[in-house]
Amino acid sequence: MKTGRNILPETLLKQGAGRVTGEEIKVWTEKCLDELETKQNDLRDRFGLGEMDSYSLDREKGVLVFEKQGEPVYSFKAVPVGTLVPDNQNWLWGWANESLPEKMREASAKLKDLHQETGFALFAIEAFKGDRTLAQEFSALAVHYLAADGLYRVSGESTILYLALSEGEKLKK
Repeated sequence: MKTGRNILPETLLKQGAGRVTGEEIKVWTEKCLDELETKQNDLRDRFGLGEMDSYSLDREKGVLVFEKQGEPVYSFKAVPVGTLVPDNQNWLWGWANESLPEKMREASAKLKDLHQETGFALFAIEAFKGDRTLAQEFSALAVHYLAADGLYRVSGESTILYLALSEGEKLKK
């Protein structure tokens, strides 16, 4: 377990106490962050994600395609975990983001089940204050819960969309 991480601030943990304790959520989050790091390394090794030139997100199909030298190389099923607005530190779960197509929101809706399993209200609240660290922690929990292969962050002008990736495949030329 790594030290120095700011695992889910106490103020947030107090808002959602339920079937599991704040300490149990912290331990689980730490494990999920370690797991995500391993998964990200695997994605880099298997798919060279850090070496791609560009990407395109088909929001209607929920598919993220990575390109190199203008050619599509790999595709992944992409499930929106959530969106962060860093300037005002707002987090919005993917299932609540009305700017996403219904199919993407439906794919993300499984994350609401985390509320039933843990009793923590934060998994059922559409939006709340959060920073990049919190977004990474929630994304790690989501990647684990969805049994996804990793995470990709799509940066826009004022937002960052966090996507859980799975079903990666090499595209034929």
